[in-house]
Amino acid sequence: MAPPPPPTVDLGGAAVQMGVGLLVILVVILLAFWMLRRFGPRLGLGGRSLAHGLRLEGHMTLGPRKNIMVVRFLNKLLVLGVTDQSINLLTEVDTSHEAQEFQDALDQARKGGGPGGPPDAGGPGPGASGAGG
Repeated sequence: MAPPPPPTVDLGGAAVQMGVGLLVILVVILLAFWMLRRFGPRLGLGGRSLAHGLRLEGHMTLGPRKNIMVVRFLNKLLVLGVTDQSINLLTEVDTSHEAQEFQDALDQARKGGGPGGPPDAGGPGPGASGAGG
């Protein structure tokens, strides 16, 4: 009896299999990068995360190399004018207490608690007085 022939190696199939594996790895890396850029800021990851008490809240481009930026530093919002030559503080807002929700402000104004709000519906009218008549 003759010895069995040595197994043949299919180099073309191995190269295709290796190329497909590398392509799958590349797609997974690109998908992870896209998800980090898309959902990272909402989760506190990525470029807008808190760094030493500073966080970029938003910015608006006014022209070439001219921006207005809103930066949160601890409990303050700083509105900055940024150009190539300078950074100027435009205004500063203290945010030690969080802003009211819009609906809460409307409800408070309806109840007459806010400035300029209508009087309470159950209260005495403008012609009523405490003296009996």
